[in-house]
Amino acid sequence: MLLQAGDFTSRVLPVKEISEGVFLLEFENDFVFKPDTLVALTQRFLAKTDLSDYTVTVYKCFRSDIVYGFQISPPSNSIEPCLGRSQPKGCYNIQIAFAAFNDTSTDYLSAIVLSGCLFLFSITLIVKRFGNTAGRIKDKGELPLVSSVNTSLATFGKFRFDRHNQKLLFANEIIVLTDKECKILELLSRNFGQLTSREDLIQEVWANEGVITGRSLDMFVSKLRKKLSADPQVHITNIHSRGYKLEVI
Repeated sequence: MLLQAGDFTSRVLPVKEISEGVFLLEFENDFVFKPDTLVALTQRFLAKTDLSDYTVTVYKCFRSDIVYGFQISPPSNSIEPCLGRSQPKGCYNIQIAFAAFNDTSTDYLSAIVLSGCLFLFSITLIVKRFGNTAGRIKDKGELPLVSSVNTSLATFGKFRFDRHNQKLLFANEIIVLTDKECKILELLSRNFGQLTSREDLIQEVWANEGVITGRSLDMFVSKLRKKLSADPQVHITNIHSRGYKLEVI
């Protein structure tokens, strides 16, 4: 970007991850950029990764004014950048937000599975160790050594939603949720069967991120629908231009 702008001397500043899957590029000096150049560079470099669903937003430094933005979303990847024009010289930040950033991390999922196995193994050892002791205490009329069971999991259809650990439980399957997916599903489940407005969802989920593009919410809802597809009776219904509703049909 800097070379295209004729800047050969500015330092390349570190990329910041401001939230899960959302990265911020800042620049040392003011510069001029062409939107079509930004589109071409972004597509060329990110095409080498597995992260093919993302939104790029350019905004002015220290302000929330959007200068330019576009989204790449498979399978069509269709965009219409404003070609042949240059933005005036100024201080710009570029934000790139990847949909379902952790979904491609097999190492992360493997760690979840491994930790789950170790947890079950440790519980088995504890039960065997204290089972007889608990029985003896009960025979003496005292309280048994039994921990309370957490019944705060939200249930809809065949799913159990563990919002604290950001996961869905379906039979013996554990479905990991990203931070934003979890926040969206928590709001929808809190208003189960009722409309949750787009404004409320955006305000709650993206309140601390400043600028978002209009389709960010729709992208994450689409990802949630795929993860809920194991139970065909569970639906996230779109109420056109108003919001979404979680329901069991």
